[in-house]
Amino acid sequence: MRDLLTPRELAELCGVSPDTVRSWCFRKQIKFATTPGGHKRFRRQDVIEFLKERGFPLPMTDKLSPIKVLVVDDEESFRRSLVGALQKEAAFNVKEAGDGYEAGRLIGEFEPDVLVLDLVMPGIDGFRVCRDFKNRENGEQVKIIVVTGYPDEMMFQRARESGANECLAKPVDISTLMDMIRNLHHNPSPRRGRGRKARKT
Repeated sequence: MRDLLTPRELAELCGVSPDTVRSWCFRKQIKFATTPGGHKRFRRQDVIEFLKERGFPLPMTDKLSPIKVLVVDDEESFRRSLVGALQKEAAFNVKEAGDGYEAGRLIGEFEPDVLVLDLVMPGIDGFRVCRDFKNRENGEQVKIIVVTGYPDEMMFQRARESGANECLAKPVDISTLMDMIRNLHHNPSPRRGRGRKARKT
């Protein structure tokens, strides 16, 4: 995940001109780093602090606050492919788990915004995971997308009743999944999703 913003990206986020950004740097009003080639770069956290100090509204953009996504799937090839694609986008901060133990640890430590969960895995009851999140305090804040290679409408219905926001059948189309993650994260009260089939990556 790319953590640095260019001067042009910063200017677009703040709704100012690149000249204004250069002025901030010249006056040392904002922290920045300089690349070996002499280009200025800005850390997300420094930008957030600068905007708060200046009273600027924080832009609603993933470039400042990437969406934390935890992918839980025991099918290594699928999991690695999915994680690799998501990691190429600055909008996502991604971690992965291939079993129940690692998933439980990361859910507590990483505190994901969106959980992409294989519904049927050894040692994990996907329906129970959905119910546990739904019943947690502030559980609705964590959005759940369940995926399965054995799609069935009754299975999808059970997943929705257990608390899943969206259901996808494998193979999963990455662009569809990315849009789904963004929509769920930025929608405070999403409806429970319907089972969907998506194109292969």
